[in-house]
This record gives sequence, structure tokens and C-alpha cells, in this order.
Amino acid sequence: MAPVQIGSDGQLVPVGGPTSAPQPPPPGAPATGGVRLSLLIEFLLQRTYHEITLLAELLPRKTDMERKIEIVQFASRTRQLFVRLLALVKWASNAGKVEKCAMISSFLDQQAFLFVDTADRLASLARDALVHARLPSFAIPFAIDVLTTGSYPRLPTCIRDKIIPPDPITKAEKHTTLNQLNQILRHRLVTTDLPPQLANLTVANGRVKFRVEGEFEATLTVMGDDPDIPWRLLKLEILVEDKETGDGRALVHSMQVNFIHELVQSRLFADEKPLQDMYNCLHSFCLSLQLEVLHSQTLMLYRERWGDLVQVERYMPAKCLTLAVWNQQVLGKKTGTAAVHKVTIKIDETDGSKPLQISHEPPLPVCDSKLMERAMKIDHLSIEKLLIDSVHARSHQKLMELKAILKTSNQSDNSFIETALPTLVIPILEPCGRSECLHIFVDLHSGMFQPMLYGIDQSTLDDIEKTINDDMKRIISWLQQLKFWLGEQRCRQSVKHLPTVCTDVLHLSNASSHPAGNLSKHKLFIKLTRLPQYYIVVEMLDVSGCPTELQYKYTFLSVSQLEGEEGPPCAQLLQHFKPNLEQLVQDLTAGRPARPGTKRKLSGDQGGSEPKKPKRSGEMCAFNKELAHLVAMCDTNMPFIGLRTELSNMEIPHQGVQVEGDGCSHAIRILKIPPSKGVGEETRKALERTLLDCTFRLQGRNNRTWVAELVLSNCPLNSTHSKEQASTRHVYLTYENPLSEPVGGRKVVEMFLNDWSSISQLYQCVLNFSRSLPEMPSYLSLFSEIRLYNYRKLVLCYGSTKGSSVTIQWNSGTQRFHLSLGTVGPNSGCSNCHNIILHQLQEMFNKTPNVVQLLQVLSDTQGPLNAINKLPTVPMLGLTQRTNTAYQCFSILPQSPTHIRLAFRNMYCIDIYCRSRGVVAIRDGAYSLFDNTKIVEGFYPAQGLKTFLNMFVDSNQDARRRSVNEDDNPPSPVGGDMMDSLMSHLQTQPMRGGAGGVYPPLTSPPTPYHPSNVVPSPSMMPTQSPGNIHASGSPSGALRAPSPFGPTPSPSSLGIAMGQTSFASPHGALDPSSPYAMVSPSQRGQWPGSPQVSGPSPGARIPGMSPGNPSLHSPIPDPHSPRSGPSSQVMTSSMPPPRRLPQRSWAASIPTILTHNALHVLLLPSPTPSLMPGLAGSYLCSPLERFLGSVIMRRHLQRIIQLEPNLSIVNSNEPGVIMFKTEVLKCRVALNPKTYQTLQLKVTPENAGPWSQEELQVLEKFFETRVAGPPFKYNTLNAFTKLLGAPTNILRDCVRIMKLELFPDQAGQLKWNVQFCLTIPPSAPPIAPPGTIAVVLKSKMLFFLQLTQRLPVPQDPVSIIVPIVYDMATGLTQQADIPRQHSSSGAAALMVSNILRRFNELHPARQGECTIFASVHDLMANLNLPPGGRQ
Repeated sequence: MAPVQIGSDGQLVPVGGPTSAPQPPPPGAPATGGVRLSLLIEFLLQRTYHEITLLAELLPRKTDMERKIEIVQFASRTRQLFVRLLALVKWASNAGKVEKCAMISSFLDQQAFLFVDTADRLASLARDALVHARLPSFAIPFAIDVLTTGSYPRLPTCIRDKIIPPDPITKAEKHTTLNQLNQILRHRLVTTDLPPQLANLTVANGRVKFRVEGEFEATLTVMGDDPDIPWRLLKLEILVEDKETGDGRALVHSMQVNFIHELVQSRLFADEKPLQDMYNCLHSFCLSLQLEVLHSQTLMLYRERWGDLVQVERYMPAKCLTLAVWNQQVLGKKTGTAAVHKVTIKIDETDGSKPLQISHEPPLPVCDSKLMERAMKIDHLSIEKLLIDSVHARSHQKLMELKAILKTSNQSDNSFIETALPTLVIPILEPCGRSECLHIFVDLHSGMFQPMLYGIDQSTLDDIEKTINDDMKRIISWLQQLKFWLGEQRCRQSVKHLPTVCTDVLHLSNASSHPAGNLSKHKLFIKLTRLPQYYIVVEMLDVSGCPTELQYKYTFLSVSQLEGEEGPPCAQLLQHFKPNLEQLVQDLTAGRPARPGTKRKLSGDQGGSEPKKPKRSGEMCAFNKELAHLVAMCDTNMPFIGLRTELSNMEIPHQGVQVEGDGCSHAIRILKIPPSKGVGEETRKALERTLLDCTFRLQGRNNRTWVAELVLSNCPLNSTHSKEQASTRHVYLTYENPLSEPVGGRKVVEMFLNDWSSISQLYQCVLNFSRSLPEMPSYLSLFSEIRLYNYRKLVLCYGSTKGSSVTIQWNSGTQRFHLSLGTVGPNSGCSNCHNIILHQLQEMFNKTPNVVQLLQVLSDTQGPLNAINKLPTVPMLGLTQRTNTAYQCFSILPQSPTHIRLAFRNMYCIDIYCRSRGVVAIRDGAYSLFDNTKIVEGFYPAQGLKTFLNMFVDSNQDARRRSVNEDDNPPSPVGGDMMDSLMSHLQTQPMRGGAGGVYPPLTSPPTPYHPSNVVPSPSMMPTQSPGNIHASGSPSGALRAPSPFGPTPSPSSLGIAMGQTSFASPHGALDPSSPYAMVSPSQRGQWPGSPQVSGPSPGARIPGMSPGNPSLHSPIPDPHSPRSGPSSQVMTSSMPPPRRLPQRSWAASIPTILTHNALHVLLLPSPTPSLMPGLAGSYLCSPLERFLGSVIMRRHLQRIIQLEPNLSIVNSNEPGVIMFKTEVLKCRVALNPKTYQTLQLKVTPENAGPWSQEELQVLEKFFETRVAGPPFKYNTLNAFTKLLGAPTNILRDCVRIMKLELFPDQAGQLKWNVQFCLTIPPSAPPIAPPGTIAVVLKSKMLFFLQLTQRLPVPQDPVSIIVPIVYDMATGLTQQADIPRQHSSSGAAALMVSNILRRFNELHPARQGECTIFASVHDLMANLNLPPGGRQ
């Protein structure tokens, strides 16, 4: 049976051999290589296609019968192929089963083969191998020994001797043996001829070690004590190392060391002098190795660093190495023959025991012994170090030669040589710092001189290098040039920190004729940058006998150049400074006077004969103290000299330049300041008496800031400022000299005189004020205080808390007083209320600079202006038909300091005149001031204004209220004389005139104002026509508008066009009886920029820029803003209602006198009176705004009635009443007679119809609160009138919806509150711009409702806008189909549409029935929005 083995897959595999049978394939593997079915099908298809192609090419050439035969044969062949392919495909579907059977059959065959082969091999083994097999006899004795004793004692001796080693000797025996061997070695060394080079030896541990530094180390011993036993070389180590190029590796290979070891050992056996021979052999090898190392270092030096600077002249291995350095021909410095410097390293042939020998060609000079010693040794085994030591010694020799040349030219030469790096340090200018010396190096590679000097340019150094390398003696001339260069550099560095510019050359137009052209060759021009017309010239001169010293000569030069001219300047003054300037540079503590006639030099005294080394850095030898002092002195003094010259030219007496404070500063004192123009003689003398001192000084580093100090005494005013309590006052005036002007020029003097003029003008005003202080009323003293007076400005704080301030200054540029307003203390973050009239106040004060008058005006106007500032001035949208145009509610237009004009929506005008004793006069500004029958162009009279204003007259003015009938129905307008008497009654005492303005006597405070004492009986007044109130012969009326005293802001800048109003009054003179300086209003047309309003709406003004903006001008943030909520300042409800009086069109042109409190009530926002809190709107406004808004709405209503076809006007004899009617209703619209702040509607049905009294009241109340109330929109009124013209059934349903809006509490079961939108709200669907009329009446009716969800807990309610369309023909109420932009609003709209649709289905409309209210009511009861769903 054939042998088998287990394969890697765990199967039995037969082993190949002569009896092995062929091995069948392993189970599972295919018997033969197969072909893929897809590849077979592809082959068949390609073959068929190929045969068809051949047939297509060949058949056309054959006969018809042949073609048919070929085609039949092709078809038969192809059919047989594809039939076989079909059979193969069908067989392939069962191929897995066939394959498994084949694998089983193959495995069984293999098992049968293995059984047969196993039987064959066992038979062969039994017949051949086991026939001669025998077992040995049992080893009984050995087994007994092992089992009983545990050992094996019968091992043969031969085996034991070969395997088991003998026992080692003990340590004591070893120590004794080595000591004996050491004695033997010492004896052998003593008795042997030992070379002196092997004297460095060590005997230890039975060995002797010879060490020759830098060459080798040999370890020897002897094998016995017999003297004839030769030396044994135990170890040999070569000590030659290449530390530069060897990279730490051994220079001799181990095989070479072994060879040398054997060679030396052979010499030790054979030679008579074994140790001498060993040394000679090893020494010779080491020298050769050292020479080879030096040669390899030279080659590397040539390749890497030195290049051609080192050349190998000759190299003989084991003999010599010759190198050439400083080869001038190679370096290109010289041509022709030149000395070649060589260094030779060789082995001494005469005495081989010597180390490497160094020789130099030419021989080294006798110089420093250390340098010579280093240049003659090579024990470091570094060729580069040897070359450097060599050239170092030669460099020292060259520098010594150069120093000898310097010594011959200057016996006191202080140059010295530094040996660390061959350098000759040459002081150029004594005393000389180290950085100022000329350093001359010798290039170790080339041997050339290389100079180095800090600060000099490279081209000069290159020239010096070339010169001294060609001829060393030419260094003397270079040192002379460098001396002047260094002197110039010292001068430059000395003034570097000063404001100067240094230049070597200054081109002068007159250099040929002026002495400045004859200055020395070596000079430096130092320009003073602050004084560009001045120069300091430094001349540098040689000192005879001292080549390293310089003499400086300083000269002052002034130049001039006319303005506008270009080219070189012209030299003017050339003056030399004194030569003995030691006293200027000496210390104040060591002041030792200089000897007269001593020549000033910057070199120190010559000391002993020993040369002095240059000083180290940090010493001041290079600093020219004289020059720095001169420059600083000129820079400091020349501005004063220039100022002194200008003062003298302007004939201002002064004391000249004075020295102050230990000579550290200078000053100029002015003895008398020229008087200012426009200042009275008395003021001038008083100011001269109070001025104690006037001093000019320079301040700051740039010397361009002048400070004029004024010391004044006897200040006329006592302020509350803490720094103004001393008896004398110091005033500091600072002037920055322009860069284009010389320091101390005329510009500074002119600025000072302008400031002095400002001080004089203000002092004159203050002087008059101080004289008026004792007579000033006490209420003005309590109203104001002097916060600051520093002679340049006067700061007054005023008000009840002194929180407002006014600053008075004189502006010398405009020659006018300048007023600035501000706030202090807790109000510092707010604006001053008088900012509105700041321009008018400034004009008034410049016309009459009276501080008391200014305080009087501020006192009279502060209360009214605080109230005026609360008026809303922000533009609003949607007030008129133009919904996109913003209109300003109130425009505040100051006419004079006491006359404020209020324009309301560019239609109505209110004039407010501020008077003394806490009252104001108010009139209708639409009437001309000169003719009450004429209307100012652009404005409309406010009907009923007089009656409205009388409601705010104080309760103490009963007499005035009783005369209302006479005001509204006067027999004739009041004459000018009676108006004068009227204003005379307003003042308790007659006004007095004077130079300072007309004022009441200031001896006592004013008495309370009682209107009952003011107005005379109408029977006392002469009858005049309205057009002749101010007769030509009468004095100016007291109620004429005061002049604004100059230009005021142009109305065109405020969006207001000026109308060409004709003013023909001839009165232009000042009225002596008026409390304020006035001019006739007839000049108003000539006022530049007078804000007489007419033309386009003031709403075109930029938002926030109105002077009446309360956020900009209110001194204290007021909680009563137009939209801040209810106001506490409400008109007293107990005030009796006015009498119903007949109206006169010009009654409001007569002023109405109100107190400041009444004005606050009139102008501050407050809730609408006589309205329930729930019915009042959310827009909070002032009573004046409500009145004017109601008047505007009444005017709009007249226009709407004319345009609306469903309305017709009804004539009425009542003034201010509008009556109109629809088809079924008669309406009457008039102002509320109790308050004149709301517009009321009275509705009466034409006949007894379906209207109930409650419905009519709801309609009237809705008109008063939702239509004609704030914010008084035109489109809201227009939409309401359209509703009035609707059919009765539709209007009644709308009234029911209005009732739900006005009284939401009466609808208990509804989930929503409703609001009837008369204009399209901003959140409505995009059908029209916001603010457009939201009611459309045609064949269908479109209107908008806003539904607000009722919530039990306080939170943000959900609101939706519902556009509803009512079809009058079908009676269907549904939601308007308007595209929505937001997905969230779309969900709410869908729910609303579904509810309305379901209502229409459940409650079909009947003929003549309106379903608007029923549909809306159902919607409000059933609408439930999901969380987050809103419009």
C-alpha cells in the first residue's frame, strides 16, 4: 500500500514515490478546466455573425443553386450548434446534483486508494525492516544505583575529564600572583633600555601600559620571570583622532590594527631593543597618519569654507605637506610678483622621534611670544587652527607697521591693537568714544586691511580699504577727513533731540556778496524748525599741533524769503557767538569761571605720556553741550524776541524778555493793553484799574503754545463757583501758533487783542449788570444765580431748581454776543426749553445787552415754553386723503423771544405772547396784526377759538368772562389808544425807559395779575372799524408781535412757504410803554427768514428736527407725553360753562389772557372731558389739539357733504353748526358747547321709521368718540358719511355692530370683541394701502371688522381683521376673498369663511332683510381659533 500523509485540508494525501499511483483530483474540485456559459454563448454568437458576414460577401458571386445550398448548410450547422447549446443549458440547470455525485465518487476512490497503499507499506515493513531488529539486555546494576542512591557513579573517566572543569584558584592566590608579576615587570623595565617618549607608563594587574598622547597606547606583559622571555603585546590602541572631519569614527580599521599588532609582536620577539623598536614603528605610523589627517582637513577646508584662499602646494605622504595662504594673485588684489605665505608641516628625517615640525615662509616676525608659540604647534591636529594662528601672528605684524606710521605723524597717537581679533583701534577725534573710533581689521583669510566706522556709508569704507591696502601711508589723509566728518556727526547727534534740521549746504541768493558765502569749508547749517528763518552755523577748524582735535566756531544766521517767491532764500544777519561759552555749559553747582581768552575746544587737556583708551559707550564725550545749549537757547528765546518785536511794532508797551524761576523760563510782561473798540470810556478805565498783571509765556514741548496770564482784582460779580472766591482772579488765554506763521508773530498778538476785546465787551455788560443787581426784583434773584464769571464767559443758572443755564460770551469773529443754553445738575441729560427761542434771544441780547432784561424774558417764557415743548411735533401718516404723506401735528415757530406761533397741520395758527407776572396772551394767528378783516395767506381762522380759550381763563378773571359777550359782539374793534391803556393796566407801575432798555421799576416784585382791573367797559372804548384798529397817529399797540431782532430760521427750511401778505402799518418805532423792545410788525415782511407761516404743510419738516420736539427741549422728562396715558392736569370740573354768545369772525384776533397754569392745562395731554373712560380713545392729546382737530373735522365734513351724492346740505343760521340730511335722517354737527373739545352729532329721523332712540344715541356716541375724535383723520369721517348714506336696514345693522364696540360688556356670551374699522388697518389683507377708506357702497358693500378675543386672564389678546362683503341683491354676508400673505392668517380666514357660509346655509336671507349683524354676531359667538392662530 502506498504511503500517505495528512494534507493541509485534513485529507489523506498519498506520498509520491516509485510505488505511488497518480493522485486523483481533490474532492469538490473540477476534474478538468471548465468554460463559463456566458462566454460559450458569446463565442457561438460571434461565430454565427462571422458566418453570416462571409455569406453576405460571397453569395452574390455564386449562382442561385449554390447560394441556396450554402444557406441550407449554414442553417443546418447553426441549428445543430444551438440545439447542443440548448441541451447544455438545460443540463446546467441540474449541474449541481451531478457535481455532488462526482465529488462523492472521487472521494470514495481516494479512500480506496489510501487503504490499499497502507496495506502495502505495512507488508513491506514486516518483510524487510523488522527481520533484523533486536533489543539490548537490561542494565540491572545501573538501575539499582539510580533507584537506591539517586546518582550515577559508573560514568567513564574519559567522559568526566573532558566535561567537568578543574576547580578555579582562589582570590588570594590570584592577588599574590599578580603582585609577583608586577614586580617582574618593574624589574624588566629597569633593566631594559626604555625610550624617553615611553616615560608615561603604568604598571598594574600584571600589565604595563605605555601611552604617547596623540599617537598610541600599548599594553604589554611577560609570560614568566625569565629575563629571556620576550614581551607580549596584549592590546594596541591608536590615539590619532580627526575631530573636525572624522565624525567620531576610528581612523584605523580593526584589521589594520591587528596587522600592526602582529608586526609589533614580531619585532618584540626578534629585536635586541624591543621597546625602542616598538616605539619607532608605532611613532612612524602615527606621524604618517597625522599628516594624512591634516591633508584631508585641508581638502575639506578648500571645498567648504576657504576655497582658493588656501592651496596645497605639495603633499608627500609620510613626509611633508606644504600650504599657501594670502596669495594676492589668486585674490586679485595685486598683479605681478607678490610674497606668497607658506606653511609647511613635515616629519623630521634626521630624528624620527620628534613630532610634526612646522615651518613658515617667510619666517614669522618676532612679536608676541604667545602668538609665536601657537603658530609653531600642531598638537591639536587642526589645520584650520594652525592657519589661523599663523595668519594671526602675521596680522599682528601688519597692524604694528600701520601703528608705526600713525606714530610718525602724531607723536601723541593713542591707537592700540587688540589681540583677540587683530584690530587696530584709532581714535579720530579726542576725546573719542569706542563707537567713534576707526577700527582696522586684518582679514584672516586674505590678509587685507578692512576698516570699520559706525555711521559712515559703505562706499567711503570701500575707498578707505582700497587706499590703505595700496599704500598704508595714505591713511593719514583719511583720518583728517574722518575727523571733520565725525565732528559734523557729533553736532548732528547733539541736536537730534531738538527741533532742528541739519544740512551741509545752504543755497543763498546773495552768497557771493554776503559774508555767509565766506565761511569755512567744513560747516554745518542747523535750521530751527519752529523758527524757519533762523540758522545756527557750526564751523569746524583744525587745531595746530593736534591732529585729533577740532575747534568749533558758532554763528547765528537769519534769512528771509518773500511770500509767493520760490528759490533760495536771502541771507540777512550773520553774527558770531562769543568764543568763551564755558559759563553756558557749566553745571550750576560747580560754577567755576573760565579764564578770559581761553580758546574753546571740545578736546580734553592732554594728560600723561601714556595713551588713553577711548571711553566706553554711555559717556558724553560725543555730546556737544555748547551747541545743544545754543540751539535750545535760540529755540526758547527767539519766539520771545519775535513777540517783543511785534509788540513794539504795534506800539504796545512792555518790559521786554524777563527771566523767571532760577533762569529756567522766560516771560514778557505787558504794561498797558490797547483799549478795545466799542467799549465805553468808563468800562475801559475800570478794566485798567482791575488789571494787575499781563504776562506772556511759552508752554509745552513744541514751543508753539503761548499762554497769556491776566491777573485781575475787584471782580464786579460774585459767583457760586468754588474757584472764584479769591480776591484776585487769574485768567489764562492759550494761543496755538499756526505752523505757517513764525512763533511769536503778529498772529498771536492779534488773537490776544481779540480776546481782550471779548473780555472788555463782556466786562462792560457785566459791569452794567452788577450795577442793576441792587435794584433787581427779588423774584428774579430767586429765579437765577451767577454760577460762573471768568471774564471770558458769564454762566447764569435759572429756574426753580437752577437746572437750566445760559452762557454769555463775546465772539470776536462775528463781533456779536453768543448765547448758549444748557442744563446742569439732575437735569444735565435733558435739553433746555429755551432752545426754541435761542436765536431770538441772541438777537435781542445783541441789540440790547442787558442781563436783567434777558433774565426777565427767561423768567416770563420758561413756563410757557415748558408747556409748548409737550406738544406733539412728530409727523403722522393718514391724516388726509393722501395716506402716504406725513403731516406735522404742531409746528413751533418762534417769532420773537416772547412771541411763539403754533401752526396746527398747516391750517390753523395760534399766536402766544408771553407777558410778565405769569400770564400769556393768546390770539388767532390767522388774522392779520394790522387789519382784523384780513386773513394771513395760508391759514384759516379757527371758529370758536375765543370761546374755547375763555374756558381756561382763571376763576379770578370773572370780570373778563363777563365781558365775553362784548368780545364776541363788540360795537367796534378796540382802538390803538385803548390797547395801549389795556397794556398799561397789565403793569402795576408805568414802565421807564433808559439806555439799557425799558423796564419796570425794580424796587418791588410785581403784584398778582387781576384781569378785572384790565379791560375797561365797552362803552368807554371809542368805536372804530376793524380795519382801523391801529391808526396811523396812535402809538404801536401793546399786542403787536415783538421783533425777532434779526434773522430767524427761514420757513422754507421748515417746509413752509412764505406768502406775499401785505402789511402796510407805518409803525416801526420802539414803544416806550412796552415791557420788551419791539418793532412794528409792518417790518415782518422784511425780516430775513421770519417764520410767518403760509404755504405747504409744516408736516414736511424732518421728524425730530422741530424746535418744539418735547424729547429735545423738555428740561425734565414729562410723563404727560401725547401717548403716555391719562394726565393729572385736567381742567377743573367745577368750572362753570361759558355763556352761549353770538360768534364774530374776528373775535379771536383779540388776545385772551391766560395764566401759566391754564396754559399748561391747555397744552398738556389729558383725557377727553365729558366722556366715559371706556368710550374715550387711546390717543391722548391736549385740549388745544382736540379743539383744533374738531374744527378741522368740521371743515372736512363740509367738503365731504358737497362731494357725497347721498348727502345734502341744509342751511343753518347757527354759527359753527353744520346740518345735512340723508334719505331718512337729518343730522346736525357742532362743537360740544360745554368743552369745545369734541364734535357732536345730533341725528333726527325724517319720519317715524324703524329707528329707536337707543340706536340714534349709539350712532351719535360712535361719531363723537370713534369718528370725530383723535387723531382726527379725514378718511375716517369720509367712511362714516358713506355709512350714513347707506340703506336703512344696512345702517341699522352697522349701528348694532357699533353698539357692540362701544359697550362690549353688554354682549355676555360672545367670545370676541368687535371694532368697526372705518379705515384699512395696517394688519389688514393687502387690498389697499393702510389708512384708506374701509367702507365701499355699490351693488355690494365692503367693510372691515377687527375681532379681539376675550381672555379671562391678562395676556396678549389675539386679534384678526375680517373683510366682509354684503350682497344687497341676495342678502348674503360672507368674507371677502382677498389673497393672504401669511399661512397663519390663512387658517383663521378659512375658519371665518366656513362659519359665515354655514350661517348662510342655516339662515337663508329673506327679502328685504339684512344679515350683516346676525352673521357677525354668529361669528363672534362661534369662532374658535387654534393655539397660535391669528391674523
